[in-house]
Amino acid sequence: MYIAMQCADSNGTLNTEICTFYGIRYDSRYRAAYLSTEHLNHDYVIPMLPQDYEDAVKQIRAAMTSHATMIDLGESIISRGRKGEARQVQPQKLVITPIG
Repeated sequence: MYIAMQCADSNGTLNTEICTFYGIRYDSRYRAAYLSTEHLNHDYVIPMLPQDYEDAVKQIRAAMTSHATMIDLGESIISRGRKGEARQVQPQKLVITPIG
């Protein structure tokens, strides 16, 4: 499955990226979700509250169950940076749209 998302780099420049989606995990220490993709040198970080993470997981499961070929994260802004790079941004609430 692929993922389409708006990513902000370290300069704040927004770009739309489409990547192979491998998974998502939550780090309670930093209150952020991390997206796994084929880009091994980058972290895709989404600051969010634990309940918003669980809601996002439900949406991803629904997309997978429907055999979607892509999920679109819409208006949410994902921070893209080098592995381990930290950023301070506002928590996001994802609205995931399955495509295909």
